[in-house]
Amino acid sequence: MEYIIATRERTELVELTITAQRMGLSGEHGTWNEFLKFVDPRNADLLFDPRTRKEATLIQFLTSIINKKGDSRKLALLMNPSRPLVCDYSYKYPNETAEQRLVRKTLTHDEYPFDFLIPYNSKDWVLTGIIGSPIREPMSDDAPLIFHSFRSTKPFDISITKTEMIAVCCEKVLCQDNTEAAVRVAAVDRNLKVILDVLVKPNQPVINYRTSITGLDSRALHLSNATPLSDIQEKLLGLFPTETIMVGHLLNKDLKALKMDHARVIDTSLLFKYDFSGCCIGKLPRPSLDHLCKSVLGYEMPKSRGRCVYEAVASMKLVLAIVEHRVDTSVPLPDEMLKTDDSRLLPMKKIVLSKQPKRNHASPPWCKPTWKSAFVRAKFRNVKNKLIREP
Repeated sequence: MEYIIATRERTELVELTITAQRMGLSGEHGTWNEFLKFVDPRNADLLFDPRTRKEATLIQFLTSIINKKGDSRKLALLMNPSRPLVCDYSYKYPNETAEQRLVRKTLTHDEYPFDFLIPYNSKDWVLTGIIGSPIREPMSDDAPLIFHSFRSTKPFDISITKTEMIAVCCEKVLCQDNTEAAVRVAAVDRNLKVILDVLVKPNQPVINYRTSITGLDSRALHLSNATPLSDIQEKLLGLFPTETIMVGHLLNKDLKALKMDHARVIDTSLLFKYDFSGCCIGKLPRPSLDHLCKSVLGYEMPKSRGRCVYEAVASMKLVLAIVEHRVDTSVPLPDEMLKTDDSRLLPMKKIVLSKQPKRNHASPPWCKPTWKSAFVRAKFRNVKNKLIREP
């Protein structure tokens, strides 16, 4: 998040700071005015307008908000280009469907704003559901323009009663700039019918094809006549109007690899959690898709390469299990986590072990040693030693 703030243009930083000032967001040194009194007490009252401050000062204030949990989430939402739609889909409506409830749970999760934060090199990114390129603050008519560099499609339309869902999964390769690019995309509908399964041509030099996972190398990808990413984006935009729900596991990574943003999403990695997860020290990893398949769906994922379609199907099955069968979203800990020596899991292990029946090894009251019994034993020991020494 620090990198995304640091790479913003000055005009964007000014607008973000003004909006944060309006909302009363505060960092390590308080609100914007309190922050100025800390870093520049002499000119704090004179130069309080963010437009008069240097870019480094704006970055310092915005990055200081990151360490405050509640306000850092609001700041991340401010930098989300789909924020108007996200806010609308996060509201609890009276006629809320089961599918919309899962969308709301995903969007209101504490980690959603940070997972789905788009980096600021966004000319080749596509958005769904926003009219035009600029996005205005919903709080007032004269609010600043925050985003203006995204391509957007489809008119703004809120339809929470529609329940069409499509699951998406990507296989990714590692590029030269340390980012991940999609090399294969699969999509299945609610009936588990495959509607998309294509290879993607990365638009950047690849340094690791991850052949053990993707089953591809440079030669195989070259001979396959893969489709450019821009064409894949156009296909996905046709599949995902505003009201269609996008389903996936760790969906934020797939969207970043596709350079695409969609507001109405269900991420199974944010819905399911480990049992006793509130009793650990620190942050636990999220349940893997393999573990969810085994513990919730009752089968193991194939271990073969190129299982992109299988993962999309598994994500859709998990959502349908919640919607149609109301399965519990708390899953047991895998054996590997219970056997580990990770100190974060010690309180959790104690709770798990405490459920097992314990034997009472406490001595009854009459067997507890007292000063009298200790005196008798010592006297008997002395007599015994004396008898042994005598001939």
